[in-house]
This record gives sequence, structure tokens and C-alpha cells, in this order.
Amino acid sequence: MPERTCNHCKTPLNSGQRRYCSHLCANTSSAIARAAENAAHPQKTCEIDGCSKPARSRTAELCKMHYHRQYRHGSTSMVATRSGVSVSNGRKYKTKHAPRHPLASKHGIVYVHRMVLFDAIGYGPHACHWCGTEVDWKPKGTPGELQPDHLNNQGDDNRLENLAPSCRSCNAGRAGQARSKALREAGWWSGNDTIAHLRNGGRAQPIEAA
Repeated sequence: MPERTCNHCKTPLNSGQRRYCSHLCANTSSAIARAAENAAHPQKTCEIDGCSKPARSRTAELCKMHYHRQYRHGSTSMVATRSGVSVSNGRKYKTKHAPRHPLASKHGIVYVHRMVLFDAIGYGPHACHWCGTEVDWKPKGTPGELQPDHLNNQGDDNRLENLAPSCRSCNAGRAGQARSKALREAGWWSGNDTIAHLRNGGRAQPIEAA
């Protein structure tokens, strides 16, 4: 019976080894095979005029960016950041000059919603209103920072009953969910239809590009 050898380096195989003598040889062989496949069938570029990004796959027509525009909005030219859809409806955070407040910046400015919640619950730590994670009044971007969450998503409604301590993940997640809902209600979101479904009438009235 002929001696079995590694498919890559031709080293004799032990009884428990099947095609390769090591993970290194297996990975190297796979990489060589992928490189040969890429050389034989180079990846296409996006079919949208002026876009030079690679297509999502060898058989795809669009790059990731234009695919997701089509997937989400029914058109490759639609961009949600220019939709005019606003969750806050122009209602922005309010600030106040209170240089002696514990949360004031070096210029003496403090956000009113932070001031209201801090004055009510004091120093932490506190539990996130949504997930229970321990949070505290830390500088922005610091792990475990407490972010006051406007429960009705209105940034200038600073009534205490509308504020709750939140972790950064929950606060950002709720904001993203609210924006997605607003985009769907305005007709900007495809409801997770596939592109094939959209082309076959999945979206009743696609929005035309401005």
C-alpha cells in the first residue's frame, strides 16, 4: 500500500491524519487555492457609474454601499442622512451656564437634562434603566458612563419624569431604533425585503431620488 503524504508539503502522514500534516499546511493550501481562484475569476467592480468599489462577490453587481442603499431605500441613489427625517423634529438639548455645578464643563456650561437628573439622583453608581448595567457620571466616551435618556425621545423635554439613567449602548440603541422607525414610516425603509423581492414589486411605491 503506497505511503500517504500531506497534500501540501508531501510529508508522510500519521494514521490519524487525513490530507494534511498540520493546520499550517491546510491553511496554506487553502490560501493558495483562493489566490488561484481570484486570479482566474477576478472580482468585478460596482456597476454604478462613478463607483470603483469592488462588488460584494464575484457574481454580485453592486458594492456593499450601493447594495444596502437599494436594500433599505429601494434606490442606489437614496441616502438616509439626506432624507429630512428627524426623530427630534428640531428639538435639541438645552444648556445652562452653571460653573459651580459638579457636571459643568471647564467653561461653566452644563446640559440641562444632565443637571436635572444629577440633582435628583446624585452621585452614582446607578443601574441602567433598561439593562441594569452599573453606570456612573464619568467623562464622555469612558466605559460605564451614565447617559441621561429622554424617554419620549424629545431632547428638550427635561422634566424629571422623562429622564432615566442609561448606559451608552442602551441609549444609542434606542436612538437607532427610533430613527429606523421614523424612516420606515416615511417610506425610506424597505422592511428588510431582499433586492430580488424589491425588483419584483416588494415595495409598492419606491421613493424617487431627489
